[in-house]
Amino acid sequence: MKKKIAKGLLLSSFPIVVIGYFLQTILIPIQDFNTLTKEEIKKIQLDVAINYPLGTFMLYVGGILFLFSSTYLVITKCRNKKGI
Repeated sequence: MKKKIAKGLLLSSFPIVVIGYFLQTILIPIQDFNTLTKEEIKKIQLDVAINYPLGTFMLYVGGILFLFSSTYLVITKCRNKKGI
């Protein structure tokens, strides 16, 4: 049962990361992007992105879900091979 939940979390982490990426990304072209400072880029992202705070939150949640569920699945697979 735990293995099914971990697989489900692993598979759901990918769409969460992709959706989060598109929510926080600027989807309009900007000229002279290399000349902007990091503060200006952050301000533009906050103004122009679809939903920057939600997108970054989803990126972090998706990454954490992927990390923990894949670690759990690898550990259980190793334990099953060793017979522990």
